Amino acid sequence: MFCKGVTMADWVEFKRMNFFTGFFTTAKDWDEGQQYHLEKRRLHNRGLHTPGIIRGEKDELAVVADGDLDVRVLPGAALDGLGNEIYLGQRRPLSIEPGDYPLPGLVYIAIEYSEKPTDYVVNVESPEYSDYTRVTETPTVKITTTVPDNRTSVELARIRLQPDVTQVTDPDNPDNPGDNQIDRRYAVWAGSAEEWLPREQQQQLVATMQQKRQDFAALASRCPVPSVSHVCHAAVTVEILGCIGRLRPGQLPDVLRSIAAMEEDVGEEIGLKYPDLAALAQYEAYRSAVNALQAALENEGEFETLLARQSQVATAARALSEVVLQPPTARIADKGDLSQVEASDDEATVALDASNSTADGGLQIVFYRWTKKE
Repeated sequence: MFCKGVTMADWVEFKRMNFFTGFFTTAKDWDEGQQYHLEKRRLHNRGLHTPGIIRGEKDELAVVADGDLDVRVLPGAALDGLGNEIYLGQRRPLSIEPGDYPLPGLVYIAIEYSEKPTDYVVNVESPEYSDYTRVTETPTVKITTTVPDNRTSVELARIRLQPDVTQVTDPDNPDNPGDNQIDRRYAVWAGSAEEWLPREQQQQLVATMQQKRQDFAALASRCPVPSVSHVCHAAVTVEILGCIGRLRPGQLPDVLRSIAAMEEDVGEEIGLKYPDLAALAQYEAYRSAVNALQAALENEGEFETLLARQSQVATAARALSEVVLQPPTARIADKGDLSQVEASDDEATVALDASNSTADGGLQIVFYRWTKKE
C-alpha cells in the first residue's frame, strides 16, 4: 500500500489540522491532514462493519464467464478487514492458466485494496519540486489457490478446475454449481459488525444441523412421533439461515434452546408410545444428552460447547433409531377346528377364539395371519 507521510502503524493519537491566520502550511501538513480522515474512516469501518462485498453497489463485483478460460469481474465495491474501502469502477478481465495451478483443485478470485501515486508533474524550472499530484486507489483483482482471509483479500468467487478444463462457465444451477463453473456461494458480504455469526461458526453450525437433520430423520422412520418431525424441520430452517449467513451471535442460544425443548418432547413422546424402547440404555443416553445440552444453555456455554452438545443429542437419536428389539414370543391357544376350510379365490373367512392366547410383555393377540405355502 502506498502511503505518503505517516502510516496507520504510526498513529498513537489522532491530531487534526487547526488552521489559523498566519499558519504557513507545507506538503507534510496536508498529507497528515488527509491521513487523519483516512484513518478515522478505517477505524469506523473496522469497528462497525464486517468485511465483504457491499450490496447494491453497481454489479456487486459479480464474476462472469468471458469465453474459454477467461472471466470478468464486474464493477462494485467492498470492505476489507483493515477498514479499507475497495472500489472497482470498471470491469476487470482475468485469464486462468491451468498450468499455474495443481489440478484438480480450487482457485479463488479475490480483490484487494491497493493504491499508487499517479499524475506526475514536472517542474521544469525547479526539477527537485517535481512529484506525483495524486494517489489513485486501484484495487488488485487476482486468481489464487490460497483461501482469501477476508482481512486483506476478499473472496468474490471460486472455481473447481479439472485437469482437462478448456472452458470456464457460469453455473446452470447457482445453488449447486459443478466443476469448471463459477461458484459465488462462498462470497462474503459486508454488514454491521457483530451482526452475523462469523463465517467459520456459520460453517460449523450448518454441519451440525445437517447431522441433526439426518439423524432425526432416521429416528422419524423408526418412531414417527410429531416432535421428531418438528426437530427435523427446525434443523432444516437453522441450516438454511446458516448457509445464507443470517444468524446473529445473540440469537443462537435462543435458537438452540428452542430445538432442545423439541428434543425433550421427543424423549417424552417416545417414552409414552414406545415403552420397550424407553426401557433401554440407548433411550437413557438420549435423555442424558438432551439434559446436558439444556445445562450448557442454562450456563451460557461457549459456541463450540453448545454445538458439541447438539451433536451428541443427534448421535444419541441415531443410536436410538438403530436399536433392534426382539419380537415377543406367543402362545396360541384354542384356535378352533381348522382341519379343513373351504375357500374360493385363495381367500377364506374364519372366526377364532383368541381369548386364551398371550404374548410376552402382556400383549394380547388380536388376529392371526396365514400365508399360502409355496
